Amino acid sequence: MKNELKHIIELEKKLHASINRQNMDFLIGILHADFFEFCRSGVSTDKADTLASLVEELPKQIYSENYTADYLNENTVLLTYLSFEFKNNAKIKQTNRSSIWLKNSANQWQLRFHQGTAKKSPSK
Repeated sequence: MKNELKHIIELEKKLHASINRQNMDFLIGILHADFFEFCRSGVSTDKADTLASLVEELPKQIYSENYTADYLNENTVLLTYLSFEFKNNAKIKQTNRSSIWLKNSANQWQLRFHQGTAKKSPSK
């Protein structure tokens, strides 16, 4: 099971790569038919909205760390982590993220739900 959790983390990381974010075949296969997201911006999107926005997105490098993965049941995994970008050697757009992955009838993992919440900077 540990290898399966590593696999799900790798699938999530693939979603960060611009080459995959703009690959409609990849996205259609990895996003569940009922996928929806609460975006970092506060907007809610479904699969169609997400597909439309990702293929139009300008290429960027997304980094991620601090992954945790837990089974909710044998076919459902909750994944949490921190994502960010770099600008002038500083982390920007730090975002706490959570994803729910479901194993479908073909024994393939698909992203069912995702949420991004802006990480508050520590007070100075």
